[in-house]
Amino acid sequence: MRLPLTAQLLCAVGVAAMGLAPAFADAVRPTVKTDSKPFEQALQEFFSGHHKESASRFYDVLQTTVSTDENYAWAQYFLARSFLNLELRHAAATYFSRIARERTNPNVVPKALEMLRTLVDLPHDEVMIDQQVFGALDLGSLPGTVGDFTSYQQGLMDLRADNERWATTHFLKLTDGSVEASRARFAVLVHRLKTQKDVPDEMISDFLELSKDEKLSRETRNEGRLAVARLRFERKDFAGALAAYDMVKLPPLDPGRATLYLEEAWTRYHLGQLHASMGLLTTLDAPKFRDEFIPDKYILRALIFRDLCHFLPAKRAARELTRHYADSLESIHERDDLTHDLRLRHAAEAHGATQRAHGFLRSLDAEGERVGRYTGSLGAPLTAHLTKLYDLSHAEAERVYQERLKEAVRAEADRLLRSAEQVRLVDYEVGLKLYERIKKGNKVIIPEEEENLSPAQVGFRFDGEYWNDELRNYRVSLKSRCVDESAL
Repeated sequence: MRLPLTAQLLCAVGVAAMGLAPAFADAVRPTVKTDSKPFEQALQEFFSGHHKESASRFYDVLQTTVSTDENYAWAQYFLARSFLNLELRHAAATYFSRIARERTNPNVVPKALEMLRTLVDLPHDEVMIDQQVFGALDLGSLPGTVGDFTSYQQGLMDLRADNERWATTHFLKLTDGSVEASRARFAVLVHRLKTQKDVPDEMISDFLELSKDEKLSRETRNEGRLAVARLRFERKDFAGALAAYDMVKLPPLDPGRATLYLEEAWTRYHLGQLHASMGLLTTLDAPKFRDEFIPDKYILRALIFRDLCHFLPAKRAARELTRHYADSLESIHERDDLTHDLRLRHAAEAHGATQRAHGFLRSLDAEGERVGRYTGSLGAPLTAHLTKLYDLSHAEAERVYQERLKEAVRAEADRLLRSAEQVRLVDYEVGLKLYERIKKGNKVIIPEEEENLSPAQVGFRFDGEYWNDELRNYRVSLKSRCVDESAL
């Protein structure tokens, strides 16, 4: 006897509730044949370059089509592609992520993952893409670069959880000689550098080898060279560290990074190249770097003046730190909310997780404004949907940003306090030397002898004008004022 329709639906609900085989549940699920004409019209608009119209039409298709329809995932995919063409990256990433999670059409999943692969290099929702898609889903065997990228991302998530053994199982799936294989080697080295107390010589060699790997981006290769330089500096191999800093390649006319110049200045200081070190500190006074949070430059400048017995300039350089960061130091001492301090907040947003969270928040602001400009052409239903999507995403992004910002500003405040303490010590030492009597056994400080300029070289007196192609080559001539006892 055939059951009535209501009884059939109750039986289907009972099957789902009892957790029977998914195949049986799919068998009793009613199938609905959807008219494909709206989808074809939306597709025609997309390939004609009318992306506002295609986005509106694809959204309407999704509202009237069941998820089991073969065109449902394709409508999601082309809706996301339409959003990309309208520069609504987060909305596009949301639908690409849905395709990967729902997997209603296996043919669309690799294409969605390929699009997500191109979006992770830009500010994006790390939880939605990195963790919930690439890090958590069992995506099975995927072809080519998509499969390599998925394995790399899953291994990277394991490294962030301090589980190198699990990460290695994912990295072993990577194609030999692929970009992801090189990036995986670099990620493992960075993880070991953070977790190991004693750094073996092999690690320095591995970083140096990866810094020459052309499959890696220029930024990653430079990070490898900087790792080599820092490890050699820690071992007091200052000549080797300087050679590694010299290998850092910048784009033409790129002003570089303040931390690069500061680290090189410290290296040259330890090598006794005081004039070159002071020249790099002059570089850090360029307008490009004046807002950089680098309190150590005041310490180094004071030390150079002290070593050359320029005591009054040394005291002025030491006290310049407390003057320059007076507001931030006062906020720290008064236990104010440090997230409101502009210098500390700028320093916290300049790197790491806080930089990524801030970049994503700014991208949501820009895209949210863009949605407002599209209001008249996207239609009321899609506009309302996008407004809600961006409002919710912005609220969560703001929460994540504030959470990371609080941790980062505390770290920058500790860094500033340590620098202020060191600069007070230098100021005290210089004060003692000002009134110190000459004692027997004092060593004569001989100023560094620099080679004369060749006929092919020309030297110009610095007049306060900075040129990007000269930033790394400034030299300051300072004569030593230290007492030569043999002349007394």
